[in-house]
Amino acid sequence: MSNEGIGQESHELLVRNGSISKKGDSQSPPAKASGLTVITAILFITGEMTGSGVLALPKAVRDAGWIGIFLMFMCAAISCFTGSVLGRCWSAIIERRPSLRKDCPNPYPTIGNEAFGKAGSIIVNVSVYFTLYGVCVVLLLIASGNVQNLLSQVNVDISLCYWVMIIGLILAPFCWMKSPKDFWPIALGATATTAVACVLIIIQAVMDIDRARNDTAEYLSNGGEAFHRGFETFFISFGMILFCFGGMAAFPTIQADMKVPERFTNAVVIGMSCILCMYIPVGAIGFGVYGDLVSDNVFDSLTQGPLQIIASILITMHLVFAYVILQNPLSQVLEMPLRLPNKFGIKRVLVRSLITLFVIFTAESCPRFGNILALVGGSAVTLNTFVFPSVFYWKLCKKNGKGWDAMNIPTWEKPIHLLIVTIGIVGGISATYAAVKGIIDPDAFVPPCYFNITAASGGSGGGGH
Repeated sequence: MSNEGIGQESHELLVRNGSISKKGDSQSPPAKASGLTVITAILFITGEMTGSGVLALPKAVRDAGWIGIFLMFMCAAISCFTGSVLGRCWSAIIERRPSLRKDCPNPYPTIGNEAFGKAGSIIVNVSVYFTLYGVCVVLLLIASGNVQNLLSQVNVDISLCYWVMIIGLILAPFCWMKSPKDFWPIALGATATTAVACVLIIIQAVMDIDRARNDTAEYLSNGGEAFHRGFETFFISFGMILFCFGGMAAFPTIQADMKVPERFTNAVVIGMSCILCMYIPVGAIGFGVYGDLVSDNVFDSLTQGPLQIIASILITMHLVFAYVILQNPLSQVLEMPLRLPNKFGIKRVLVRSLITLFVIFTAESCPRFGNILALVGGSAVTLNTFVFPSVFYWKLCKKNGKGWDAMNIPTWEKPIHLLIVTIGIVGGISATYAAVKGIIDPDAFVPPCYFNITAASGGSGGGGH
């Protein structure tokens, strides 16, 4: 999806090759002295959106059937479009509010505030907070489960509940860094580890074809029932896939840290293309090989061996990298009301350490990630990805006065915005309902770690019910 046809020729702002400039001005806005380039922005987009999605997609395809592959393409296309729309919103704002170009720790709520005032800022803050918080919990759980499973292969049996605390506390100091531009090597590591892990997962899955076929035949011959798809499983799948493309909450933070924020659309398009190149093969081959018996965490379906171990280590590295990336905008959102100084200090250390402790406590309270992933994907991620970008952009285009001139929305683009918002609302409500029902299902309930460490740590180490 490109940023063509924004249709502002007759207005103050013109879009030229991904940048916004004032009418009659052939020069792009000046770049920052330092910040993210398009390449490093792509690394952050792919680094913070992949990882847990790779592990959950085979099951998501199982829950929806092969239509799940179409859902992946659809969600990627919509994320690409709405990501570029969100980028237009921020570019328009910093064109009219130049002071925000230098530093803005809460760009997404700022977009909401410019569109709908304080109410818009509050709604975005709540949604972004819930998304980032939920994602951090899921990343911590999966990383801990992977470490537990890896060490169990060498007869080191330490509870998942303990690993959640150990890994969370180890990562705490890395979350004290200021903003994404201060730790771009982490984004490089997150992207590289996931790409290599995907290749290894695919190779091991292909090697498992005969074993998986025999396992399925044995399961059915012993009276096992084929998986039955329905309304709930479809929308749980939809919520999971939304979650996999749910990095929109961090997009404005990445764009705000770019040297030339107006080039963010280029980063979104390339980043989404890279993500699809990882997601589609893993989701399709994972379900195609293991079928209805595929686990919540695809690693639990792979035959244990060198490839599975290396891939698990790489994905675990990605998860901890992504955790650091995503807790940063979460911390910045929460630091704003506290009016903390935008520099390293004891107050930042205390606040961000406290956030880490709350994430650990939540992970200890819900030691299975499947329905949590679907709940976050179906609720807040849907708002951040499907609803807010189009609604805010539409509102900003109609805004006039107080330093703003109304902008034109091309006729061909209006039905796209309406369709995306409709899909987001209907799909989000359905996915949220299905996820909540799954969470409160007595048969699926797993006691919190502080009530029953054995039950919480059993099974796949956080991978499923």
